[in-house]
Amino acid sequence: MKRKPSVIAIGICVVDIYRHHNRMYPGGNEFNVSYNAMLQGATSAFMGVFADDKVGDILEQTLVENGIDTSRCHHEHGSSGWALVDLVEGDRVFVDWNTKGVTDLYPFSFTDSEIAYIKTFDIASTSKNSRISYEKFEKLAKAGVKLSYDFNDNFTDEDIERIAPCVKIGFFSGSHLTEKECRKILKKTVDKGCEVAVVTRGGEASIAFDGEDYTYQEVMKVKATDTMGAGDSFISAFLTNYFSVETDESNHTESKIKQSLKYASEYAATVVVKDGSLGVGYDVDPNCLSDILNL
Repeated sequence: MKRKPSVIAIGICVVDIYRHHNRMYPGGNEFNVSYNAMLQGATSAFMGVFADDKVGDILEQTLVENGIDTSRCHHEHGSSGWALVDLVEGDRVFVDWNTKGVTDLYPFSFTDSEIAYIKTFDIASTSKNSRISYEKFEKLAKAGVKLSYDFNDNFTDEDIERIAPCVKIGFFSGSHLTEKECRKILKKTVDKGCEVAVVTRGGEASIAFDGEDYTYQEVMKVKATDTMGAGDSFISAFLTNYFSVETDESNHTESKIKQSLKYASEYAATVVVKDGSLGVGYDVDPNCLSDILNL
C-alpha cells in the first residue's frame, strides 16, 4: 500500500499583483510547492521568511489555515516579496518587482536544530530562486538532507557542477532547448550525482533520466487560463507521488518515475486553469500598495 509522503519547501513566498483585475495571489516557487503538496495529501511544511506587513500576515495565514506547518519560518522587519503582473493570452508578464524583500535580506544559515527538523521529511524542495547559496546546499547535503532542486530555465554550467552532487531529484525548464540538448543536460546532471533529473518542455513531452533510461510523458492538453505556478505544481506532484509509491522491491525506479511523470502532468493541467499560482486570491488596489507592504 502507498505511504503518506512528507515534503518541506524551503525558499520564497511572494504575492503576484495582477493589475488587470485588481487581485493579488500568494505564490513563490517553494510556497507553491508546499501548498500543492498539501492538496495532494502530503504532510507539508514551508520554511521561509515572512515580513511584518499585511502581506506577510496573509501569506502565512494562507498556509496555516490549510494545515501547512510554518513553525520554522522566520519573521523579520521589512517588505514581503511582490511582483506586478499583466496577463497576455494566458502567459504572465512581470512588469515590476522588489529585489530587497525579507527573503533577500535575511537568508537562512541553517542551524543544527533546523537541519534536524528538515531531515524528518522525505524531501526538501528548493530552487534557483530560494536564496540558498552553493555552500549552504553543500552543508545540507553533507548533513544528510534529501534535496530536490528546480534549476529553472536560466541555469548555468556552474549550477549543475555545484548543485547536482547535492540533490536527489533535479528539475529543469527546457522549452527553449532541443530534445538533444535536454537529454545532454539530464545526463550531465545525473553523472554529477543527482539520482533523477527531469525536464519540462512547455507543450512538448517532459523527459526524465535516472542514469539508465530516458522516460517521456506527454503533456495533458487543456486551454490554460494562467500558467503562473505550472512548473511548481508539476514538481510538487512528481515529488508527492515519487515518495508515496509502494516501497516493495517490485516497484523499480523506472516505474516510479513513469508513474510520477504521468501524475505530475495530470496535476499541472488542473492548475493552469486557475487564476494565480494556486487559485487563491485577494482584492487589492495596485495604486495603494503602501497600505499592505512595507515599501
